[in-house]
Amino acid sequence: MKKYILIISIAMALVSCNTKNPSDIQLNQSDTVQMEQSASTAQLPDMDDDNNMEENLSGEVITISSSQFIDQICDVNNPKGFAYKGHTPCLVDFYAGWCGPCMKLKPTVEEIAKEYKGKLIVYTINVDRAQDVCEALGIQNIPTLLLFSRTAQPRKIVGLVSKPELQTAINGFLSE
Repeated sequence: MKKYILIISIAMALVSCNTKNPSDIQLNQSDTVQMEQSASTAQLPDMDDDNNMEENLSGEVITISSSQFIDQICDVNNPKGFAYKGHTPCLVDFYAGWCGPCMKLKPTVEEIAKEYKGKLIVYTINVDRAQDVCEALGIQNIPTLLLFSRTAQPRKIVGLVSKPELQTAINGFLSE
């Protein structure tokens, strides 16, 4: 009986994440976005006197809430469309603590934050606490990574990806 409960629990966790088979994972670099807890969580940026965001280029993963996403990255309710608010490109990791593939991706995201220090800000946002943002951005599967910059359309990466695949996507995005 315990075996059946364990098997059912594992199956439900896998289905809940809506993740793909590793052979089906695709880097959706050409997709355009429709419009808390990290071991190395950094302080959130402060606003300076000119009302400009002072960006955190520490190379640490920064955990944000739904309202912080709207304040710092983009206003998902803006009728005029998408406008990235930051200066330095960023990667946003949409995750849930109960999602196995999300937890497997977490160390890779932390390594990426350190490797791209000064070139890319890495944020993470818990989908269970940011349902409004997820709905506005069309986040239906996790893990989902979104790349934002002022000079390029946002890019979406869905599913558990390897570090080399993620680096390729980031390098291509940063070179646009």
